[in-house]
Amino acid sequence: MRGISGFLTNFPPFIYFLLSLLERIPVKLPMSIEKMVSRVSYPRTGRHLQRYDNRGFRLVVGCIPYRYRKTEEATLIDEVIEVLVISAQNGKGMLFPKGGWEKDESMEEAASRETLEEAGVLGNIECKLGKWSYKSKRQSIFHEGHMFPLLVKQELDRWPEKNIRKRKWVTVSKAREECPHLWMREALEELVRRHMQPQPKEEGNKTACM
Repeated sequence: MRGISGFLTNFPPFIYFLLSLLERIPVKLPMSIEKMVSRVSYPRTGRHLQRYDNRGFRLVVGCIPYRYRKTEEATLIDEVIEVLVISAQNGKGMLFPKGGWEKDESMEEAASRETLEEAGVLGNIECKLGKWSYKSKRQSIFHEGHMFPLLVKQELDRWPEKNIRKRKWVTVSKAREECPHLWMREALEELVRRHMQPQPKEEGNKTACM
């Protein structure tokens, strides 16, 4: 997470501002506000807490942040939702926030943390979209990526990687064009499928995780 330490040096009141802000908004987080803030208060460097599977693949988690468009009787996915993409650190294309899953957090906690650090948004994390194995283009090592939908409820004005990444809301069609990673595009297609087809419900009218 390059740039986090510089951010915290330039904006020391950020953590206190974030804590007071989160206490006033009705967002269901996979961890307490205090725990979430503590996780982004310090830059996570090194791989001593990084999780790997039994094949030696690095475990990566992330989110596709989305919001509903204010369109009545929508029939096309671009009329139903928009997704939030962030710029890649190498400047090539736009992608979804993701990063390493570490040993001191659940998969959902890691996905929410990475989304807050890289995209500066908070929201309700939903049932996992799936998992994908892929090879890193930079380091030539294999990863197993897990992606979640995140229904955005709050966009922060300041976040740890604001100085090194851009974020923007785009249509699903635009995200398909701009995202260079096949596995992320496949995760996006699963999100599209869920929104265009009826989903099974649990008691209490909540969507059931498959």
